[in-house]
Amino acid sequence: MIEIQTQVRDLCPLCKQSFGLFYLPFGDESAEKAKDHLPNQVVSNRITGIRKQRSVAQLRTYWACCKTVAENMDNPQWSSKEKTDFQCRVTIHFVDPNLVAVKPDGTVVFHYRSISFKNLRHMEACRYFDRAFEVMAKALGTTPEKLVEMAKADMVGY
Repeated sequence: MIEIQTQVRDLCPLCKQSFGLFYLPFGDESAEKAKDHLPNQVVSNRITGIRKQRSVAQLRTYWACCKTVAENMDNPQWSSKEKTDFQCRVTIHFVDPNLVAVKPDGTVVFHYRSISFKNLRHMEACRYFDRAFEVMAKALGTTPEKLVEMAKADMVGY
């Protein structure tokens, strides 16, 4: 199974002809992942919509920053982009208040919220990413602006 970002189109971006509605991979990374399937192969899809195109770029930048931090840290708790993402959620305390449990021994268990498009509205996402960039930059010993610059430099050809 692959997960890619697609965009609903009604015109071919190359020849400008209309073929009816179709889904086109959004961005180079999605186009590359789509090559896992053969041309004209029937595939099953689960589709969720994104209201703003900017969300794809913002999320891609976030993951690129996580990757940049993971590659430049010696700490095993920050050694992958997934671990870096988790450290951000823990530091920011980005928990789902409806899924906090207290064990009989008094231990509190938190369920950290998802940052997926379907679970996080635009303004919430902006606030989260601003705070997460600060957390990552502090861990790396730089500024959020410099971190994003470094990540974008690594994204060339991404």
